[in-house]
Amino acid sequence: MKKIITILLFSMLIYTMQGTAQEQMTLQQAREMALKKNENLKIAGKYLEKAEAQKAAVKTMRLPAFSAMGMGIYQNKDIEMELILPTQVPNPMTGQLEPNLMIDPSTGYPVMGADGNPVFNMYAWLPLNISLSGAYVAALMLEQPIYTGGKISAGNKMANIGIEMADKNIELERMKTITEVDNAYWTHIAVLQKVKLAQQAVEMLTELVQKANNANEVGMSNRNDLLKAQVEHNNAKLNLKKAKNGFELSRMNLCRLTGLPLNAEITAMDTAVTVEPLAELALKIETISGRPEYLLLQKNVAMQEQNIRMARADFLPTAGFQAAYTHIGGIKLSETNFSNSSMNVLASVKIPLFHWGEGIKKIKAAKIDKEIRELELEKNTELLQLEAEQARLNVKLAWESIQMSETAVAQAEENLRITQDNYEVGMETITELLIAQTSWQKAYSEWIDAKTDYKIKETEWLKSIGNLR
Repeated sequence: MKKIITILLFSMLIYTMQGTAQEQMTLQQAREMALKKNENLKIAGKYLEKAEAQKAAVKTMRLPAFSAMGMGIYQNKDIEMELILPTQVPNPMTGQLEPNLMIDPSTGYPVMGADGNPVFNMYAWLPLNISLSGAYVAALMLEQPIYTGGKISAGNKMANIGIEMADKNIELERMKTITEVDNAYWTHIAVLQKVKLAQQAVEMLTELVQKANNANEVGMSNRNDLLKAQVEHNNAKLNLKKAKNGFELSRMNLCRLTGLPLNAEITAMDTAVTVEPLAELALKIETISGRPEYLLLQKNVAMQEQNIRMARADFLPTAGFQAAYTHIGGIKLSETNFSNSSMNVLASVKIPLFHWGEGIKKIKAAKIDKEIRELELEKNTELLQLEAEQARLNVKLAWESIQMSETAVAQAEENLRITQDNYEVGMETITELLIAQTSWQKAYSEWIDAKTDYKIKETEWLKSIGNLR
């Protein structure tokens, strides 16, 4: 019994240790985990597989096609007919068969019947019975297109463009995923810093409440000062709870994006938001030629160009040939079995002549589709350039916000230090000290926000120029 209890306790201890184990995570690890988990990225990968399969299928259109055909016939009634056929006799001079005509001795010419046709000396009567109750046809066929009006060539190019578009779509989804997980990661770290800040504010106010209480007990201050400190202390504890709740939400959101269970504990290895000097980012106006969205718009135009070729191909001449080996059997002619095997080759050329202008209208519609894609490219190019410029300006503004926040934090810290010293010697009221502490906490919180915003804006800028890796 003791062994069983020991095993159970040991198992519970292991389970508890596993349940509280924390997932250490860097930004790069978070990105990799999010890329593996993201459903949209998986869907985009499937579209690439589909495009590659379509390209492989289009390639086979140039190759000969082999097929087998079989057909059986059952007919419950035989075909019965009588044939009356003129006879022929051999020519004594040549030995070849000639019509056995009745010759008029007086003229030496064939005797003509009332119907205007020559009369034969003799006719053969042939009763015929054809049975198809067990007839069958079997064939092996080969078909080879020679010229299809350019449709196969256009189809191959469309398949290549489709693969390129699917690949760019994967890149686009990848950038979206990285942007989203970067936002969640830096937000999680920022909220962690705010939890620490809120905890520090609670500790400062706890100490201040204790000092105010001691001063009130010895009559050095009135009860109002103590009440003011207690009110701010309660507010600080409430803010700490809010910060912890925000931290839990940010942790769960990061778990969701990276594919971890929502109750998984995460230890972010980048414990503080660090920023690079603006000059090191080489921040400058760049083109959007590397953006997947821009390249997809270009591929749409190229795809419509091939659609024009496909529409034109439907109304151009086509040529091909077919070869077949055919066997016919199971046919009875007057109780005699009949079968035949043969090889045949068929060449065909099809030339469209007149379709009431259908071809011209379809080609015109395809050209209009291309013009629409070109207009969309022009319009969205401007929007993408505007977005990239906005992202660049946002990074600069975020950098300036960091500089201003750092100055504000230094000033707030100095103001808090002086106010605390003056309060200790009775030269400042507790209200002024509380204001100084609040100003310091606000400045520090805004500094955290500024650094976090800079990292997020940096990712968005790299995405806007197609350089997010």
